[in-house]
Amino acid sequence: QFCRLKRQHMSRRKIIVTGGNGNLGGLAIHSLMNEGYEVLNLDRSISTSQICRTKTIDLCDATSLPQYFDGADAVIHLAGFQAPYEAPHPEVFSNNISATYNVMETAVRMGLRRFVNVSSIAVYGFLYSPRFWQPEYLPLNEDYPCAPKDPYALAKKFGEEIADSFASTSDVSFVTLRITGINFDLGYSSLPNRWRDPGRKIGTFWSYIDGRDAARALVLAISAIIDGHEIFNIANSESRYPQKTKDLVAKFLPKTAVRNSVGDYWGGLDITKSSERLKFNAEYHWRDFINDHGKPV
Repeated sequence: QFCRLKRQHMSRRKIIVTGGNGNLGGLAIHSLMNEGYEVLNLDRSISTSQICRTKTIDLCDATSLPQYFDGADAVIHLAGFQAPYEAPHPEVFSNNISATYNVMETAVRMGLRRFVNVSSIAVYGFLYSPRFWQPEYLPLNEDYPCAPKDPYALAKKFGEEIADSFASTSDVSFVTLRITGINFDLGYSSLPNRWRDPGRKIGTFWSYIDGRDAARALVLAISAIIDGHEIFNIANSESRYPQKTKDLVAKFLPKTAVRNSVGDYWGGLDITKSSERLKFNAEYHWRDFINDHGKPV
């Protein structure tokens, strides 16, 4: 372990972020730069508010990637369609899986130390499925069987399996973060509208994460002592609703068992592993900004 820590301390400080023009990408770049990293953003869209060096590039074209990976320590892979409805389903799947494979293969070929693969709660299969079924238990831990039912979730799950493959045949270590629904309304003024219908988007099981916390999880994943490929849930420990979670489960998921819940307002993802291994715990909670009646605190 000492050798691994020493190697990490002496590692290069250049980080590649794919999809850095998006909401989470921008927060991640700010967090990385605040930690003293040199950041290169690779994105196929053009942004007028570039906060770091940015190259416009199509990640589905693998031939153009190696030149940008030279001298880099790690990659945070965010690029891709963010939901199955953002484009026709075949395009969502083919774009996302092709970009993921190309970035992973290039990282391995160029000998980077760490690959941070941004996955989603959607891989469990509940969020975007055209036919909903109740989970066996909540909160979901990383061992819960994945059953993706849409092109976005399928591409994310296959991306995790590609990471398994490359980790088994190279020295690059992979950290996959299964991130729940991200809140980019940093004042939480829009949240009370969601409270009117707790059954809407039930596939997140009332979990959420503040965008600033999600970005910090990405930074922690860069430096965590990990070998091979590890998968972590990323969410707030508490739900985004003022009702007690057991009451929501009783109403909407009566066939679902409750295991290892903490407190009255627990969220639908078990974050025990990320807390212990990544030292990740959310710092921002909606109750810091609004009260149970939706009024600013």
